[in-house]
Amino acid sequence: MRAAASLQLGASNARVSFSVRWFKVIRVRGSFSGIAGTITVPGSGSEEPKVTMSVESISVHTGISLRDKHLRGSRFLDSGRHPLIRFESDQVSRHNGVWDVRGRLVLRGLEREVRASVFEDVVLGKDLRLTADFSVPRRPHSVGTASGIRALNPLLWAIADEVYVRVELFVPATILHPTAEAVPAR
Repeated sequence: MRAAASLQLGASNARVSFSVRWFKVIRVRGSFSGIAGTITVPGSGSEEPKVTMSVESISVHTGISLRDKHLRGSRFLDSGRHPLIRFESDQVSRHNGVWDVRGRLVLRGLEREVRASVFEDVVLGKDLRLTADFSVPRRPHSVGTASGIRALNPLLWAIADEVYVRVELFVPATILHPTAEAVPAR
């Protein structure tokens, strides 16, 4: 009987980055450094794996400090009122080597269902890199929106609605594949 396994996620083994188009030609990229979470892989029972993750919205970094300040502000991530962006899986399954993860994302206090295909890649012979790419529409979460006369600001309308998110997790192969002692490097 296989024992349950759990892995704590943090800045050392998790990365969260994003990109969004601005004026349809410029791609603004950024990342978050304040990451915490857990991957739980159950034992031989019938339970499903579980992923929980939270990102500190104040930890956003794009390389331009003024832009970062705006992103932390009330029109974008509203870090003062919503310090965490959270994800919790509802269903995790694996088909043909690809993980299908479904769950709930809470951004600015508003919840939405997210689904992502997660791909495995061997890194350094013993760890797996799990990569998930998905998009989040910003307007339903009131990210980068304004009301009244401020809604006419052309800079806000220049931002594309879809924000593309990439999550990378570095996981020991034995967590997901308990029978693997060390996965050979490709």
